[in-house]
Amino acid sequence: MSGEPAKMITLNSSDKQTFIVEETIALQSKTLELMIADIETETIVIHLPSITGNILAKVIEYCNKHAEVATSDEDKRLWDAQFVNFVSTDILFSITLAADSLNIEGLLDFFENFFNKR
Repeated sequence: MSGEPAKMITLNSSDKQTFIVEETIALQSKTLELMIADIETETIVIHLPSITGNILAKVIEYCNKHAEVATSDEDKRLWDAQFVNFVSTDILFSITLAADSLNIEGLLDFFENFFNKR
């Protein structure tokens, strides 16, 4: 480990909520990965006009959990089950749309399996 601080990315939602995440979290999104690659400044701020703050918060929560190296696959599956049990179907649908817009493969796969089982 290099000891360097993690590079941080600022994400702004459509309702002007601001989220600061580590670059490794943002890079779970293929869309953000392409955007970040095109930005040559030290400070990276990305506006997400189609995603509200409450939905972006849930997407970030999912990405944070799935980035934890020490968490086993079984623990992640259990966490995923809890993740969907405490939100409405409308919110789940909005998270799915955000995952599609951001192209987050793991989250899209999870929701595809979840909705196919319903």
